[in-house]
Order: sequence, then C-alpha cells, then structure tokens
Amino acid sequence: MSIITGIRKALETDVVAIASIHACSWREVYHFLPDRVQASRDEAYRIGQWQRWFAEQPDGEALFALVDGDAVVGFAMAKPNRDLAIAVPGEFHACYILPEYRGGASGPMAMSALAEHLWTAGLWPACVWAFRNNPYRRIYPALGCVAEVFRDRDIAGLQIPEIGYRVADFATLLGRLSKMRQRAQQKGRQYRSRAKEPGSCSNIKPE
Repeated sequence: MSIITGIRKALETDVVAIASIHACSWREVYHFLPDRVQASRDEAYRIGQWQRWFAEQPDGEALFALVDGDAVVGFAMAKPNRDLAIAVPGEFHACYILPEYRGGASGPMAMSALAEHLWTAGLWPACVWAFRNNPYRRIYPALGCVAEVFRDRDIAGLQIPEIGYRVADFATLLGRLSKMRQRAQQKGRQYRSRAKEPGSCSNIKPE
C-alpha cells in the first residue's frame, strides 16, 4: 500500500487526473455494473464533467485532491444535498482513490475534509449514497451512518440498486475517523520500523 502525503483543494489542472481516477474506479470498484453503464461513464465523459464543474464551481460545493507528492492519486467531493429522499442540507458526494492508495489513512483523511467543509458551510447534517453492491459501503455503518433509503438509481436507462445513509452526528463521525487515522499511522510506523531491522527487505510493500 502506498502512502498519501496530503490533501488540498483541487485545481483545474487536475481535471485529467481526476477524470482518469473517476473512470478507473468505476470500472474496478463497480465491476457489477453492466457494460452499457460503464461505457456511458468513460474517461472522456468524466473529463467533460469536471471541466464543466470548474467552469461553474457551484456554491457550497468543494472538490479535494488527495496527493502523493505532486501526483493526484484520489479525489473527494462534497456539495449541498438536492435529493429530497433524505431531508438534510449536505451530501458526501464522491470519494475515489487509486487501488494502491486505499486503506490506511486515505479514506478517513478524505472523509474528514468533506465533513469539515459541510459543517463550516452550514450544510450539516448530511447524507451519503452508495450502490448496494459496493463492497466499500461497509465503512458507513462503522462511522455511525444510518441506512435510511433503499431504491434504484437510473443510470443510462438502467436501474441500479442503491442505499442512502443519514450522517447526523458530526462529533461521532470525526471521532471515529480520527481513531481510524491514528490506527493507520501506527501500523505505518510499525511497518517502517520492521523494514529497517537487520535482514529485513525494506523494498517489500505490505499487501
């Protein structure tokens, strides 16, 4: 697992990297989606989507880039909630990270940035949506999110099951994210310490 070195506000020059990560993550994480859906959300589509976002930059929306040095390796977005199915003002809209950077502190770092933006912007409480077959949605109940809506989402004319979660308790969420980051950092220190021991293979990456 590679290590994310920081998170910052995304720049317009990040569009190609963000679009590539977006399309790649959909193919890899949402492998259960039909080819027709994947084809409708390819890299060219995502480039257009994020170019439009930077041209408009709607009020209340925030886009963050997760970086390893100068390289963008993930992104996360929060926005006002415009879906009446869950009556809250804010939404955790997206969080996609390259496979080799997932795990550890990357997800908690991104979620914390989104939560702090929503709180500061007066967009709290919030919601988050996940496809029912998304294997990563298991993290939401662990963070105190409560499943509230079960429905199908129309994408390219197909109905894809999804779940909507209410994220109500800001302090609980931030506290659990902080503990996750601390555990990840501790594991990282232990790994680096072991890698420096005599006879260890310092170039071996953890699985």
